[in-house]
Amino acid sequence: PMYMRINNVLLGIFILVSFVDSVFYSRTMRLKNILLIAWPVVVLFVLSVIASFYNWEPGGYKFLEKYWSLLLVPLVVLSDQIGFNQRRRNIFLALVWGCVATVAICYGNLIWEMVAGGEPVDYFFRWRHIGHQFTEIADTHPTYLGLFVVTSILFLIQDKSMLLSIKYPIFLFLILGLFQLASRMAILLFILIFLFVVINRIKHYRHQIILLILGIITCTTLFVFLGSPYMKDRMFSIEAITDDKRVQRWQVSYQIFKENPYLGVGYANVKQLRKEKYIENDFTLAATSELNAHNQFLEYLSTNGAFGGLIFVVSLGYLLLLSIIRRDHLFTFIFFAFILANITESMMVRIKGIEFFAIFTSLFLCFNLIKDK
Repeated sequence: PMYMRINNVLLGIFILVSFVDSVFYSRTMRLKNILLIAWPVVVLFVLSVIASFYNWEPGGYKFLEKYWSLLLVPLVVLSDQIGFNQRRRNIFLALVWGCVATVAICYGNLIWEMVAGGEPVDYFFRWRHIGHQFTEIADTHPTYLGLFVVTSILFLIQDKSMLLSIKYPIFLFLILGLFQLASRMAILLFILIFLFVVINRIKHYRHQIILLILGIITCTTLFVFLGSPYMKDRMFSIEAITDDKRVQRWQVSYQIFKENPYLGVGYANVKQLRKEKYIENDFTLAATSELNAHNQFLEYLSTNGAFGGLIFVVSLGYLLLLSIIRRDHLFTFIFFAFILANITESMMVRIKGIEFFAIFTSLFLCFNLIKDK
């Protein structure tokens, strides 16, 4: 969940060691079979190859760097299905502890800034300590971290092995951190978790429901007494919720798609074209910050055209439908949450979103492959 460079190094070492391990133990699985099983992930790598070399310029291969995990992670995971199926819980625990460490770093920095600046306690939820300002120290984005945190919370709800004396403090700490992110999407996903737990086997999850309610009451109380006007307006005002600036920026990416409807414009041109259209429409901040589409479907439409948009929709739709058919509630939520997050973010543009999708989709496909045997 934090520090992109560290993530990339560790993931690279993991992939290398896994390949060596497969060779050493002579694990074999035909490449064709792996690609067929992992097509919802690998096909997005193919789109990135097309976008990297379409309208190619010297050095265009650099656009492909962050997308290699969409190919390599499925190859590693599906070449050792039994082993990774057995490590399923450990992989989710790694996400949980990663989220705990990330939120702890963010809170440590927040407290340090308040102490160093001599700020009163009621500054805890001021604009300087929420959202992007809260997560910047950990080199992560509020919506991405929010998705990781709510996934961790749902895993903790369903996990029966962790000691309650450890689980419940983590549970409450992550809920508090979730609200500190001031991400409406993260809060929406948290509410969906709450509704899911209430509707699905309420007696089985009665202790978790109590904790969820306790977390909601605690955070709401803190916001009422400590929340700044900026915080309250951002989270709860109708004006902030109905702000159409993002929708207006979506129209820019849609315009690029309409001008290049079949295969899009590729990675080499999309940033410059989008910036030019931002300037034409007086979106000065968006142009200066070189904002992406903030909608992954529009991102694929503009870079890969209708072909890419269709592939993206089919891939996520297949995963969601398969998880529902398998009654795998945890992964159903993961895919549904990922789809929702992609409405307001281009999750497959940033490495954290790409790696999250590659790892957990591969794990899901691996687990369900085992169930079929």
